[in-house]
Amino acid sequence: MSLKTDKLIEEAQKLALKGQLDKAIKAYQQVLALEPSAFNHRQKLAELLIKAGRADDARAEYETIGKKYTSDGFYLKAIAVYKKLQGLFPGDIPIILTLASLNEKHGLVANALAEYKQVYDYYEKNSEVDEALKMLEKMQSVDPQNIHIKHKLAEAYFQAGKKDESYAVFGKLATLLQERGDAAAFAKLDARIQQLFPKKSEFALEVLDEQVANGNAANAIAGLQALLRTNSNDKRIWELIIKAFKQLEQPQKVKVAYQHFLKCFPNELSAQLGLIGCLVEENDLKGALVLLDNYELGLFAGQLLEDLERIYTALDKIDPINLRVLEGLSRVYLATGKADDAATLQSKIQSLQGVSGKSAEVPAKVEQESFEEPDYFSGQASAESDFGEISFAGIDTDTTSLEVEYEPVAPEVAGPFDSAENEFEIEVEFDDVELEIPANDVATITTDGDWLDAVGKKLDKIATKTGKVKFAHALDGEDAQSHYDLGMAFMEMGLFDESFKEFRQASADKSKRFVCFVFQGVCLREKGDLANAEMVLRSLLKPELSLEDSCTAKYELALTCEASGKSDEYITLLTEIDAADRNFRDVGRRLDAVNSDKDALDFSDDDFKIFDVK
Repeated sequence: MSLKTDKLIEEAQKLALKGQLDKAIKAYQQVLALEPSAFNHRQKLAELLIKAGRADDARAEYETIGKKYTSDGFYLKAIAVYKKLQGLFPGDIPIILTLASLNEKHGLVANALAEYKQVYDYYEKNSEVDEALKMLEKMQSVDPQNIHIKHKLAEAYFQAGKKDESYAVFGKLATLLQERGDAAAFAKLDARIQQLFPKKSEFALEVLDEQVANGNAANAIAGLQALLRTNSNDKRIWELIIKAFKQLEQPQKVKVAYQHFLKCFPNELSAQLGLIGCLVEENDLKGALVLLDNYELGLFAGQLLEDLERIYTALDKIDPINLRVLEGLSRVYLATGKADDAATLQSKIQSLQGVSGKSAEVPAKVEQESFEEPDYFSGQASAESDFGEISFAGIDTDTTSLEVEYEPVAPEVAGPFDSAENEFEIEVEFDDVELEIPANDVATITTDGDWLDAVGKKLDKIATKTGKVKFAHALDGEDAQSHYDLGMAFMEMGLFDESFKEFRQASADKSKRFVCFVFQGVCLREKGDLANAEMVLRSLLKPELSLEDSCTAKYELALTCEASGKSDEYITLLTEIDAADRNFRDVGRRLDAVNSDKDALDFSDDDFKIFDVK
């Protein structure tokens, strides 16, 4: 800076100290006319304008600073500036939207949602439906996995008459609930769909079908079993659960599912083929032939000749000289017009018959026994769990834990299965997922011991100004470093409530937990809450601390004691720090100032001799 600029800055500072605000403002304006990029002085100007009651002029200066930080990619500094503006102009929509966008750009999802939620509330309160919908859409794009936002958006679409959009979002919401294993919420949602879309009676099945189609069979299984519990006579559910087990490569469960599918639908040709195919894959020649004795005539009548050829060909590879298999394959060849292949087989059959002296006659069809309808779906329904902010009228019960027991098919139908295989049980348990919406300023802190854990709990009990989002949630894995940096930026702007909140979130990172607790104590002190600041900082003093941590906590406690008028402890703490690290911050200067003041007050008898009057 030029000599003229330096003189103007010096003059502005003196005028500000004297309280001559208008003159100080003019001096800073002259400085900025010479040095437009001096943003530290532009911030001083903005602060003076606020003191002078010129908030609109201050806004212009802060926005100039904020836009520059944003264009340079310093989003955290820009957030701190606009947060200061938000304090000056609460409820100003453009400022809130700018803050939301900056938080989103820096990856602070929960913070961004909190800001967008304010805008949504404003539009909803003023019945600006289209704008409110845009905000919900924006929030969904910021956090696509947020079930509460999705539900709010789906309901809002329906109320706005956008039923196709509503149904689509409800479907995505149902998929999320399925992936989380929340059977209670899924059942409620299904009931809600029946209320809103009475013609969409297969909503749950559609969702599960899409889930399996997208390769997420593991999560779909639980929902399919829940559907079977209430409707075991729906072919599509059986077909889908079999498809899911196949996708998961669980052949034993596929086989059991086919067995029970056939109990409900004994003439279902696809299930007959499927069960035979399971035994072929197990190389269970005897069991497969027993089933073929029962089902072959029906499969021929259903013209499923290619499938029969595939099965008999596979069995022929298991046992190439089995007359029963060769006869069956020959019949298939004749039915499909493959006379040459059939003739070749007949020669082989005759040769084998000549050796064995036996004929491969097809046994008479085994009659299927009639069975009592088994209780496939025994299980206790647990108490209904809350669905957070989402309510579904008219639904008062649900199941959160299901157990599905499959009984074995009789050996005459299913083949000579081992009893261990038949007594097959599939258990489905759902973890209760609490769908309450936590405040976005509360971090989940994982502790190594009782000490810092206790400090964290004390901090959580201290009342601070918090920002809550009714249907948003703080995401796991958010960048703790970003919250920490934002906390520092807020402190520099004098926004101590906001800074406290950010340090609370950053403290979820165990490596930053101690320093975050210290800074929360600093925020309390700067807010004037000296008692809580002292309590927190004293709690952090432990013998096992590193030198750096010990000096840091003692230093901030010393400043708190000074502010509280506890001069003796202030000096004691500074002396302890100086003994441990003579170069720690400005401890030396502070002690020199204390000693200088003490010397000025310490007068010996000799010091008074100059005043003796003789």
